[in-house]
Amino acid sequence: MSANPALRMMDKTVAGPAAGRTMGQRALDDLMIGIKSWWLWNTMAWQDIRQAYRGSVLGPFWLTISMGIMVGALGVLYSAIFKMEITIFLPYLALGFLFWGLISSLITDGTSAFVKAEGILLQVRMPMTVHVLRSVARNFIIFLHNCIIGFAVLLLFSVPQSLYSFVSLVGLAFILLNGFWVTLLFGMFCTRFRDIGPIVSSLVQIVFFMTPIIWMPEALGEYFWVMYLNPAYAFIEIARGPLLGHTVPLPVWAMAVGVTLLGYLVTFLFFARFRARIPFWV
Repeated sequence: MSANPALRMMDKTVAGPAAGRTMGQRALDDLMIGIKSWWLWNTMAWQDIRQAYRGSVLGPFWLTISMGIMVGALGVLYSAIFKMEITIFLPYLALGFLFWGLISSLITDGTSAFVKAEGILLQVRMPMTVHVLRSVARNFIIFLHNCIIGFAVLLLFSVPQSLYSFVSLVGLAFILLNGFWVTLLFGMFCTRFRDIGPIVSSLVQIVFFMTPIIWMPEALGEYFWVMYLNPAYAFIEIARGPLLGHTVPLPVWAMAVGVTLLGYLVTFLFFARFRARIPFWV
């Protein structure tokens, strides 16, 4: 029996279904114990990054450098194509790339969250949500490295900031909250049906071009309202808009909140139903 109280509770939770407890209650136990085990999934996330960049001098900063080069090149090119001031377009593009990078990595990496943890799943007892939080934490750490680009562009072009800019942290929190249920839901589906992973990756690329990241939503003219139907735009805008001094419209907030609530509801139902089968699918 583990000495740590959290580990003792973890042992009870994952050892098997307790008498009289429903699947929903056991799924909720898994979630709560997983969140309380923050030290575990945080350590595992850091270890993943160390192993991925072992022997590299710059480590994950290679991703930051490549993103910086891409933002600079596309910023100069598309500002000329769209005939926009580079001082306006480049910060817009840089922050769009920054937050899109987090969103896309949460989705694509989340599809293999359980598959990558196959060795641990088959040998060690722990809540399934630990592997989900591990994936979210890993991508968030890489995002923090890439934030250097965002701060550098804001300083370089002297984009004014105010107290409203802190609303961007709320937008970031929404992205991470949705990253959790997306990783859990897609992780389950892609563990059971391995063909879904490549399909999701292809769809993410399509969504990138349909979302105003390298182009301005004003380009849609009278069809601007279509953007309010794009969840990706909603999550990027609630994080990017405040940093650019833009007031985020109410429909954008409504989309973000609605997707979050609906996503957690659907994911919890699936998780409660199929949680115990995940180790047999990997």
